[in-house]
Amino acid sequence: MLKDYPRIEARLVNAGKVTDIAGYLMAFTVPVIALYLDGREVLREARFIPVEKLRDDLKRIYEGVFDE
Repeated sequence: MLKDYPRIEARLVNAGKVTDIAGYLMAFTVPVIALYLDGREVLREARFIPVEKLRDDLKRIYEGVFDE
């Protein structure tokens, strides 16, 4: 999905191996997708992630930020 949004950098963190990150991000269930913009969280989806809603939200945010 992120192929459509080349200016978004993605990172994968295994919270089971890096337990400090779960507390820092308040990620108490998995999976969690969190999108940050200028250090501020602008999107969070967790556990059951509706793909079409995620796609729509990413498109809206991406177009609003990068004006494409």
